[in-house]
Amino acid sequence: MAAITYLSIKDQLSSMLGADGVLDLPQVDQDRIGIYVNQAYRECYTPIDGKRPMWAEKKFNLNFAADQAGADLTHQITSVDKIPVLVGEGPLSPMTGPEAEIKARSLFSWDFRSPSGRGLNFPHYKDNEPEKGRPVWYYIDNRDHGTDTKVVNRFYLYPVPEKAYEVELYANIVPSDLSLDTDEPRLPADLVWDILYPIAQGKLLADPRYNGDNKEFIARMSDEARKRLRTLVSPQKHKGSLRLTKRGGW
Repeated sequence: MAAITYLSIKDQLSSMLGADGVLDLPQVDQDRIGIYVNQAYRECYTPIDGKRPMWAEKKFNLNFAADQAGADLTHQITSVDKIPVLVGEGPLSPMTGPEAEIKARSLFSWDFRSPSGRGLNFPHYKDNEPEKGRPVWYYIDNRDHGTDTKVVNRFYLYPVPEKAYEVELYANIVPSDLSLDTDEPRLPADLVWDILYPIAQGKLLADPRYNGDNKEFIARMSDEARKRLRTLVSPQKHKGSLRLTKRGGW
């Protein structure tokens, strides 16, 4: 079977605008055809219903030096899935964010009581220096540090590593745009014509140049492609255990 390339997808899609191939269209229309294809490609990895497929995950390894609390994740990562593992040590537990780290290193100091004995009691805490040692927790923060030009996800460890560590994780990604004519989309079983292409057709319906009378049919085929995409969320259907069974206790 011939490879399904970015160019072949654009050529097929351009027929909806009355062209034999994408190169027969004006440049502005060629650009829009490319936008529709990449919009559909990204939707395959980030479905509207939020059910991310397993094949949209990618394995990453982060290396932390001693006293290095955080590391930037690549821009293609949208979220970290499952449980990150400290290689050679064990799984990391999630923190809710930097505020949880502040609480973890804060020490109870004393309670405030008004001289009159009336009013509320206010507990006081003292902010301690971050602990150093084997990391136990992790959290991810993507707030702007003041100089960010893009949204950057940052992976933090706590306590702060006292030596070099490696973290292994699986993250949900957004694929890089198809840009070269020879680029091939990465989809399970190469179902490009069954999933990506119908979704791209549905997106082209909003193009000002399209004046076909089969919009309802194309929209229905696009919805069917999204339903088919949901059937490919996980390659493993049986997830129960045949050996680990619950036994009655005392």
